[in-house]
Amino acid sequence: MLTNTNQIKRLLYSFVIAFIFWFFIKSEDTYSITTSIPLVARNLQEQKTYKEEVPESIIVTLKGSGRAFIWLRFFDNFYEDYKAVIDLSSIADEYNFELDQYYKNNPEKIVLPASLELEFVEVISPRSIKINLDQYLVKKVPIKSEVIVSTAPGYIQAGEEVFFPDSISIGGPQEIVDSINFVKTQKDTLVDLVSSIESEFLIINPDKVVDFDPKKVKGFIDIQPISETIVTGIPVKLINKPNDVNVFVNPATVSLTIVGGLDQIASIVSTDIEVLINFEKSWSADKQFYSPEVRIPDSILEWKDLSPNNLEILVIKEIN
Repeated sequence: MLTNTNQIKRLLYSFVIAFIFWFFIKSEDTYSITTSIPLVARNLQEQKTYKEEVPESIIVTLKGSGRAFIWLRFFDNFYEDYKAVIDLSSIADEYNFELDQYYKNNPEKIVLPASLELEFVEVISPRSIKINLDQYLVKKVPIKSEVIVSTAPGYIQAGEEVFFPDSISIGGPQEIVDSINFVKTQKDTLVDLVSSIESEFLIINPDKVVDFDPKKVKGFIDIQPISETIVTGIPVKLINKPNDVNVFVNPATVSLTIVGGLDQIASIVSTDIEVLINFEKSWSADKQFYSPEVRIPDSILEWKDLSPNNLEILVIKEIN
């Protein structure tokens, strides 16, 4: 049994040694390999930027020894001198680079590790790249919430989400930046809330070629219990009254109940609510009592129980 084990070990050692010899012999052979190489754009003019994304790499054919390609395969991230360069110094607005011809005319712009003795053959893909440039513009835009909020029964969201800061700076091609009027938060859903929330919200990039800062903002969602209160002494306003008559409303003030968030309704006073009668549209000589129009602040959920709900209009003509 021991003899068989030793024989197996000797066979394995022989195989490994034979493979190593074969590998070193074959690794000296010359091969043509299609591979990816990082693409680097240089010398972009000041205050210019890309209207469209530039590819991060291109596919090329290189020629070299098998050993060189093995080193390149496993250690390409460690080679700083491994890239395809395009020079943008003479590009004002746009230019179409025919890459294969460009690098054959400018072989020094295919930068390969000198120690590996590789040789550029041709560009496979893409065959051409169109560079579009534009002026670099920076502006501030407001933040639009993409957070869906629902409260538990008996609670209400008081107002919209508040962000700190309430706007962010975006920068990029003038044509694209000019078309962006706001940025959005990452979508989220918050359900059955019973108390206010303060959290961080990610900002979604409005376009791939646009930079923005900050990448996240603090946000506050105000949740309040629903309550109601009576507001008294609300003046009745008579609008579109003719100049040749004296018009009086009886009574001159009313009261009503408002419903909303506890803190919101606590700050409401009588002058925040409008009770209107449009004389021109409503008045009739055969009619004595009128129902007014009620306008409440947007922050209030609803109103009810107007008292009195019918008002008398007295018209007295002036005697010359």
